[in-house]
Amino acid sequence: MSISPPRRALLLALLAGVPAAAQPASEQRGAANERHLELTADSTRPQPEVRISPGRATTLVFNAPLLPGGVQVEDEHLVTLAVNESRSLVTLLPSDSTPPDKSLSLTVRFADGAVPESVIFRLVPHPRAERQVRVYRQPRSADSYKQEAEQERERAERCEAELARTQAEQPHPEGLVSLFAAELVGQGHGLQEKTLTATTQRPGEILRVKHSFSYRAEHAGRVVVELWVTHTGHQPWTLEGAELMNTQGTRLNVLRVWPSQPISPGDRRQLVVEVEATEKQSRGTFLLELREAGGAGTVTVRGVTFP
Repeated sequence: MSISPPRRALLLALLAGVPAAAQPASEQRGAANERHLELTADSTRPQPEVRISPGRATTLVFNAPLLPGGVQVEDEHLVTLAVNESRSLVTLLPSDSTPPDKSLSLTVRFADGAVPESVIFRLVPHPRAERQVRVYRQPRSADSYKQEAEQERERAERCEAELARTQAEQPHPEGLVSLFAAELVGQGHGLQEKTLTATTQRPGEILRVKHSFSYRAEHAGRVVVELWVTHTGHQPWTLEGAELMNTQGTRLNVLRVWPSQPISPGDRRQLVVEVEATEKQSRGTFLLELREAGGAGTVTVRGVTFP
């Protein structure tokens, strides 16, 4: 954008006359309509606002180096922009045609690679423009983010190891008493069972279903699908979740899947999916989709029905 000589001279004069050092302070207004503003790496903070007025210059003074070419203003025809990167100064001069009800955005990028790497100001038209805003940036290095991510990864690995240890100590559900505790049976109602003989799969799936059964616990409004599968692939496969959908596309509420231990290549394993469903909801034929942990793959079983 070209700037007329008078306006350019005005902006250069303003840039040359504003001191470059910015002192740390929380957001506050000082003498001569000067404000101090802090920037942190907290992305939840609202977008900082700066008041501007047509024909009145507003200067932002930063305590961090500016990235060359990294300062941009929305609708350049409405705001004349001058940047002194060596002194970390940005001066704005809105034109007389700036709408009084239109806010603009100013993007400022920093050159030191610390976080936050940039900031977007909201330029708000106001009868009393701010003459100067000193912006104090509290940087956080990228290495500190990497360290935090590493700590979170280590914590997740410890939790996974503890879960695996607990599951290894108790690899199977408790005995028949647990059925009563879970209200799956009781008051004269038991489990209805059905052998599934018409299920099909897509070709090439690494878990091949050898036997399948379904159950209904009418007393609790639950149905269960039991699969005995053989792992024909070359990498361990871990069951993470499941979906059960009828031919109309309605999905039933899957409560839990079991077990969560990896299935090794060549293993024959029992897989169980428990679903919340009344007798009416579980009528018809269903498609069962088993999801591998991490979203790496799925296994589908068609033709699932319930007693």
